[in-house]
Amino acid sequence: MQKIFDTLYRQAERLISSDTLVSKLLDTVFLKVGELTDDWYKLQDSIIALARMVSAWAKGDYKNISTSSIIAVIAALIYFVNPIDLIPDFIPVIGQIDDIIVLGYLIKKWNKEIERFMAWEAAQQASQTS
Repeated sequence: MQKIFDTLYRQAERLISSDTLVSKLLDTVFLKVGELTDDWYKLQDSIIALARMVSAWAKGDYKNISTSSIIAVIAALIYFVNPIDLIPDFIPVIGQIDDIIVLGYLIKKWNKEIERFMAWEAAQQASQTS
């Protein structure tokens, strides 16, 4: 598993230098979230928040996270959207288990980052409406 994540991390390092590639990844993430089964309901909001965080970071709006953390988030999102991973997604039910495990771990690990981003995002929205 470490070898897979090392490869994904290197892909993510290359990807963050291209706004177009980041945008394409996030579009794919949002599409895949829309296709998720009920098994994912607990993770959906966090996955969407992670995608919004990457988007805000890529635009230069959100700076309250390290580059290495963003790279790790992007690597996990690449894993999530890649249909051929540890357990291929085309295998019914169990094909999504590894994605749930990887994203569940990431969300648990980065929960404070997600909460901090969501607080920042809420503050941005509040300042725009005032």
